[in-house]
Amino acid sequence: MANRKYKDTVFRAFFNHEREIAELYQAIRPGDDVRAEDITITTLDDIFIGQQRNDLSFLWKDQSVVLVEHQSSINLNMPYRLLIYSALVMLASFADSKALYGTKLVKIPAPHFYVLYIGDDMEKDEDTLKLSAAFKETGADLELVCHVFNITYKEHRCILERCRPLRDYSFFVHRIDEDKKGGMTLDEAIRETIAYCIAHGIMKDFLEEHREEVLKMFALQWDAEEEKKVIREESREEGKAEGKAEGKAESVRSLMETLHCTKEKAMELLKIPANLQPKVLALL
Repeated sequence: MANRKYKDTVFRAFFNHEREIAELYQAIRPGDDVRAEDITITTLDDIFIGQQRNDLSFLWKDQSVVLVEHQSSINLNMPYRLLIYSALVMLASFADSKALYGTKLVKIPAPHFYVLYIGDDMEKDEDTLKLSAAFKETGADLELVCHVFNITYKEHRCILERCRPLRDYSFFVHRIDEDKKGGMTLDEAIRETIAYCIAHGIMKDFLEEHREEVLKMFALQWDAEEEKKVIREESREEGKAEGKAEGKAESVRSLMETLHCTKEKAMELLKIPANLQPKVLALL
């Protein structure tokens, strides 16, 4: 951890050990016997797509390769991103390039894809996303199914009850959010939450060992999420403005034809705001 880049997320750092990964995968697949000694971490350290890093990937019993992504906003493009990640993981970890050109079938681990979502936009406890939803035509010869689990902190949420590390992490995020809503600065909220969690045995060993790294990682992570929220809000507002401009442009055209007046006169009669007029003119 001493050399870990602060671009890493707290989730990625916390679940960077076979023990926690085994408990997580056991919660996802309760019917299987998942042990830490059967886990081999294959997470890609330096792969970025859209400023996002592969969060977690691991090999289980040499028969399954599992990719897990952590998200705090709904992203319908996750199947596409996971497709790319899985190809890179396969190439980096399992594929014998020479054997692939031979006639004998090369056996590879079966891939499984999961997204752990924490936020306010998902109502279901579980959902699925499919790559085929992004295709421009139906009947494509490729599919990828991504299983989405809601890990937002809530009492009696099944997946959290099945996995103590996941529940602890979910509570950690929840506590920071609640402290911020209560008027604390982000720095104060993180420090208070770290102290509270250590005192109550929540992520205790991890937080005691990496207190300052967690503070910096989570602050950067939170700032990035806030930036994305602002961008999404600005995009929504731009979309609304575009729609409004198109409607006004149609009204201007109609008035110009009816009264045989200029664009400027039509906009004046329709009382179109000055800040909207350039967009309307561009559409005429």
